[in-house]
Amino acid sequence: MAIAKTIEPDQDHTHPVVELRVRATPDQLSVLRALAATVAIHEDFDLDSIADIKLAMDEICTQLIVRATPDAVLVCRLQYLDGTLRVAVSSTTTTIDSLGPRSFGWHVLHALTDSVDMRHELDPPSSGFVTTMEFTRVKNGSIL
Repeated sequence: MAIAKTIEPDQDHTHPVVELRVRATPDQLSVLRALAATVAIHEDFDLDSIADIKLAMDEICTQLIVRATPDAVLVCRLQYLDGTLRVAVSSTTTTIDSLGPRSFGWHVLHALTDSVDMRHELDPPSSGFVTTMEFTRVKNGSIL
């Protein structure tokens, strides 16, 4: 039997946000890629951009999954605003090692997106960190 929980919707209807919470496990990657592709298709991104968005989603989720604490959840938020898709994925991680501008994954994300950001906050209950990785993709071009 499935257990359903309600989440209070964002009351700001002018800039809707799609949010999905899933287990931080590799079997959820296809769901997250599909979500990112669906939002990009809905906002009329071109096929190359959609492919890049799917790959970027896969990369940030994989980076978080491999560092996730046991029973961690990935919280994915996607918002399209002013011609830009903004994607933020958060999870509780055990470490912040090898994440960052010098890693191969970071270079991949820079090649696929218009901007990439990451932040960490100490999470005392889990003895880990809440790590959030974000990227943006501008429709029909990039920010210079």
